[in-house]
Amino acid sequence: MTSSLLVRTFTAVLSAGFAFAGSSIVTTLGGPRLGLVFDRAAGGLRPIGGIPGAAITGEPLALGFTISRAEISPAQDAALVVNARNSSVALIRASGGDWVVASLDGVEAAPDSMVFSPGGSAAALYYAAGRVQILTGLPAAPAVAGDIDVSSLPAPVTAMAVDDTGSFLLMATGPAESVSLYRIPVNSAPILLGSFRSVSSVRLFNAGTQALVTDTLAATVYRVTGLAGAAVTQVVASPSDGIQGLVAADTDAAGQRVFAAVGSGTVFIFDRSGGPAITLDCACTPTGLFRLAGAATFRLTELAGGPLQVLDANAAPRIVAVPPPVQAAALPGGRR
Repeated sequence: MTSSLLVRTFTAVLSAGFAFAGSSIVTTLGGPRLGLVFDRAAGGLRPIGGIPGAAITGEPLALGFTISRAEISPAQDAALVVNARNSSVALIRASGGDWVVASLDGVEAAPDSMVFSPGGSAAALYYAAGRVQILTGLPAAPAVAGDIDVSSLPAPVTAMAVDDTGSFLLMATGPAESVSLYRIPVNSAPILLGSFRSVSSVRLFNAGTQALVTDTLAATVYRVTGLAGAAVTQVVASPSDGIQGLVAADTDAAGQRVFAAVGSGTVFIFDRSGGPAITLDCACTPTGLFRLAGAATFRLTELAGGPLQVLDANAAPRIVAVPPPVQAAALPGGRR
C-alpha cells in the first residue's frame, strides 16, 4: 500500500460517521497558495495553489464528508464548514504542512450565515431564531466566547461583521428600503449606526474602527467611522462615479483603496488619497469580492466550469485567470 493511500485510508477511518470527533489530518500542503474556494457542485473545498498569474485549482480536500456551506477566513488559513449530512459545524485549518479537521465544542448546528473577522481570529455564526455565537482563538484554539440575542431586531438579517477580538458585532437588519445598521457589543444593547436602502455586505477595517457598507439598491459604497461613538457615514462611490449594478465592495489590507465590482464586469478602484478611479474589465459577471492571500487579491467569480477570475491589485492592478479544475477523462472507472 502506498503512503498516499495509507493517508487517505487513515483519514477515512477518522472521519467515519461524520461526527467531527477530535481532529484529523486530511491532506498535505505544498508550495505557495492563494487560498481556498468552495466547490458547491462537489460539496468540498478546493485549494488554489500558486501566485496571481500562475495559479491552479486543485483537487477537493479529502475531508471524508460533503459540505453544504463554507466560509473561508480572509487569512486563507482556515474555513468554517457545515456538514451536509447533519448540519454540524467544523473548522478546517492549516497546521504545519497539512489541512486539519477540528471539532468545535459548543457550536450549535445549522447556522444561517457565518463570517470571519478581518484578521481571521474571530467569527460570528448567525441563527434565524435570533441568536449569534461568537468564536475566538481562531484558527489554532477555537472557543465559543459568547452568545448575542438579536431576536428583538427587525428581520431579515442581510449582513454582519465581527471584530478581531470578538468583542462586538455589526449587523444590518430589516426589509429593503428600510435597513438599519447596528453595533452590538457582547453583553450590551444594540446601538443604531445608520439607515440604508439595502446592505449586502459590511467590512470592518482599520483595526475595527471603520466599516465599509455596500448598498446595492442605492449603487453606493459608504464608509462609516466613529463606530464606538457618534457614527459618521460618508459616500465612497456612487452612480455619479459610474457605479451601476453594484455587486460587492471591499478594501485592501491597509484600508487605503476601495474596490467595487459591478455586474457588467467592471471593477472600480478608488484611492482615499484622491484622483480618478481606476477601472478594469474582468470579461466576466462578478459574483462578489472574495479575499485571497495578499494585501489586495480578490476572487471575482465562482467555480462554474470556466476559469476563476481574480483581481490582483498588489502592484499594478490587473485581472488574471485561474484555470478550472482538470476534469477526469471519460474512461472506465473515471481513470484519466
